[in-house]
Amino acid sequence: MLFVQSGKVGAMTAAAILISASALWAQAPLDSLSTSQGKGFPWVAHTELEGYYLSAPGGNPAPYQISAYQAFTIQSLSFASFHLGLRSRETMAPGASQPYREPSDIKLAATIEVIRNFVYASIGGNIPLYAGAMGTTDTAALYQAMNDFSALPYPYFISTQALEAGIFGRYAFISWNTLLGVTYTRPGRVDILPGNAFFPAPFFNIAGRALLETGPGRHRWDLKATLYADETNDIRIPAHQEGSLYQVRYDYLVTRGKVGWQLGGGLAAKWPDANRKLKLKSVLEPTTADDNLQRAYGEFALAWAPSADILWRLHLVPQAVVTFNDRAGFVTEAGITMGLKVWDQHRIHVMGDVVYGQFDARVYTGFGARCEFSFRHLGIQDLEDAFAAGSEDG
Repeated sequence: MLFVQSGKVGAMTAAAILISASALWAQAPLDSLSTSQGKGFPWVAHTELEGYYLSAPGGNPAPYQISAYQAFTIQSLSFASFHLGLRSRETMAPGASQPYREPSDIKLAATIEVIRNFVYASIGGNIPLYAGAMGTTDTAALYQAMNDFSALPYPYFISTQALEAGIFGRYAFISWNTLLGVTYTRPGRVDILPGNAFFPAPFFNIAGRALLETGPGRHRWDLKATLYADETNDIRIPAHQEGSLYQVRYDYLVTRGKVGWQLGGGLAAKWPDANRKLKLKSVLEPTTADDNLQRAYGEFALAWAPSADILWRLHLVPQAVVTFNDRAGFVTEAGITMGLKVWDQHRIHVMGDVVYGQFDARVYTGFGARCEFSFRHLGIQDLEDAFAAGSEDG
């Protein structure tokens, strides 16, 4: 489990980060197979299929989420790489009367190496070709998906037209390896509710990681802050101020021969929101009740690599979820992953996940699966540490 999505959290969380920021979240040897170095024109074709099902508290239609992603990443120059992806996704949000469909969402990214092995810059974004729609009766379900508790892996299921630019760097000294990145995301207009168009808040993500290699194992510290601007209505009048999100995480990773394990935990704290009290342009006032979710979680993973071509990994992520207005609950995620190296270069990942939790006196149970296949041309291994991890996460 990586940090929760910017302002949107779910139990079976998978970070969907542009290739620009992938160096910040590249997994330790526990999470990947050994790789060989290759030469040639490097590129990778990536296919991903996933589906999740959740029980329906209160007898509502059962929530689910299915998704397909096809991507192509190429390094056409020694200092630049390009990423093109196409995602199709359908989501039945908790409490919604009908599924929300996004048949075609294009994802683009370009990354350049500004200072070799130290500083990188990127630009990219989303272009939904066919945006979905929701009825006015689903307003509450949409609000819950965007701001409240959801056990789906991608609670914020709307892919808005957006632009993202960032810069990140890495520096190693003695036994330390440090990474720091800043990205700015500006979403476009959202028209999924008839007569209620709005512009989601732009935001900055500031993230850092520090790795300390010791004899027994590896220490890993992660920090992340998400700072929001104002959300506005269709004529650009500020209507909502999302509270800033601050996250911290620590893990200790050990590898002994063919077996490795990981133990850690983290916190995610979200500051109060502010809303407009009048329909006219006015100062945003703090909300009377703070419904933002605060989270504390632990992490445990056990990996086993019987050979250089296969990796098995078990993970367990228990979480406590509370708000400042006396709402509380918990959710626990457990799963197993198999990683397979095929014909020495290509990769297959298959993951099964189950979740169980309770929030607001409602019990949530669910399960899901994710399958990925990466066809790699010789040479792509040279890019894995800096680029490939992010593209493989979608």
